Amino acid sequence: MRSSRTLTHTAAWPTCALGAWGAARLTGRCSPDDVIAALAESADRHTVLHEEAGDTTDSGNGVLELLSILRPARGLAVRLPSTGDPQGLPPHPATSKALLAGEVLLVDEGDTAGTLALVPELDTFDTDPPYVLCRWSVLRYDTRLDLGHLLTAGPSAGDLEYELRQAVAEATTIIGGLGNRRSVDLADLRKDLAARTARHRVDLPPHSLDARSTRLIDTAAQVEAIVDLAVARGVEVGDTAGQWDSGDSALRRLQSLTRAARAAAVNHTIGELLRD
Repeated sequence: MRSSRTLTHTAAWPTCALGAWGAARLTGRCSPDDVIAALAESADRHTVLHEEAGDTTDSGNGVLELLSILRPARGLAVRLPSTGDPQGLPPHPATSKALLAGEVLLVDEGDTAGTLALVPELDTFDTDPPYVLCRWSVLRYDTRLDLGHLLTAGPSAGDLEYELRQAVAEATTIIGGLGNRRSVDLADLRKDLAARTARHRVDLPPHSLDARSTRLIDTAAQVEAIVDLAVARGVEVGDTAGQWDSGDSALRRLQSLTRAARAAAVNHTIGELLRD
């Protein structure tokens, strides 16, 4: 059945949804329908292209095929890389594709084969409401990646939470600058910000909720929504060219921080589910 949501409420980060809910499914904590419902927040339809086998034909099985791919998994890890921040991913066509998408779900099948990479690409069709298609490319690394290391790599959750609290103050200054523009409709600004925040929030399986992971995801969603809004509305942080350059760097740093925090929260959830 078609979703009634609009594009502004389409959830980003389908890898986070698939990783967390897929781990819950692997451990018998949710049904396939729960995974399907979680992914339906990201797109109206999901397709799978097996590029690692040279097959780029849409199988037509969508989420059910994704569940089939995850069935033999011994480990899962989400990475949300960006330009200049590959988040530990080695040079490979799968990494290049993940950098373009900004996200990838890694799957360790527990044998000698290379690690699988599931990379989504969201396409939006101009209908009313907008129709969103998510194309998943399945690629394989030449070797097995150490997912255990990737699950815990980077700053600790405590450090990330502290950094995010500092980031909220910076983001508040940015949104304040947007609100002070004479041409800005404050009601429209609040509505746009709320929609972007909802889009960046990741729903975790209810039985795996961890207070810190939830806080990380919610705060990251708020900060990244402000960064998105600043970029979309062409905000210039500062009064001089040098300050503008510094402001652009600050926006990129905030975005990188939110991605790291979101990945850490989701990977913590995955780790706890698979460990239990």
